[in-house]
Amino acid sequence: MNRSNIQLAVVFAAMTLLAISCSQVVEEENLSVLVVRGGHSYDTPEFEIMCVRLNGIVVDLVLTEHMERMSASEIDQQYDAILFLNQNKHYPTSTKNRKQYMDLANLGVGMVFLQFTLSSQPEWDEYHDLVGGKWFLKNYETDPKKHSTYFTDLTLDIKVLDTAHPVTRGLSDFTMTDAYYGNIYMDPEVDTLLGTDHPDIAKVIAWTHVYENSKVVYIMPGFTKGAYENPSYIRLIENSLGYVAE
Repeated sequence: MNRSNIQLAVVFAAMTLLAISCSQVVEEENLSVLVVRGGHSYDTPEFEIMCVRLNGIVVDLVLTEHMERMSASEIDQQYDAILFLNQNKHYPTSTKNRKQYMDLANLGVGMVFLQFTLSSQPEWDEYHDLVGGKWFLKNYETDPKKHSTYFTDLTLDIKVLDTAHPVTRGLSDFTMTDAYYGNIYMDPEVDTLLGTDHPDIAKVIAWTHVYENSKVVYIMPGFTKGAYENPSYIRLIENSLGYVAE
């Protein structure tokens, strides 16, 4: 091999090593997120499309029963955060599965809960301590004054209540059509993120707090294609996952 060919080979090898190195850096920078769905209808294809297109995030899409077969330590080792869009209100959660949520919180796994997760686990108070609030189902609440409400296809002006928080980084007030709730319970100790002035809707529609060792974010909207294709909402999800994964 002549000198020119040797030089070319050296340059090519260096470029190959650089490409591999850059690829490894990109992979290391990506967040690994477990996305848990099931138990309630929603605009499925659009939600999953949004998830796989999240910037800097690699997702595994599973159903609730699949997550429940995994140990908390296994989830902690494989994922940086969990994104929940699931609901369990029709059957009792086993002691084992309840323990899984608590084990995840003790391990410090970051969790983001969306939309109807607020009405899940109606008979399990610790779950709602974890999420930071509750939507009251009529079949599980005897006082009619406490029954929560919901409104579909509602267009709201959404206000950023905390512009300095990492979850709202890069966001300004925005408008979005989706499903929203009224007459909910929110833990007074949570940090409020987003709100609205609509008279029938809760004044706060997104919040964050720390439960045990986990950062937790709850976001009320997230039911329809209108949300999944809204740039501000997508940014909100990306920010939330990045924040709870820290």
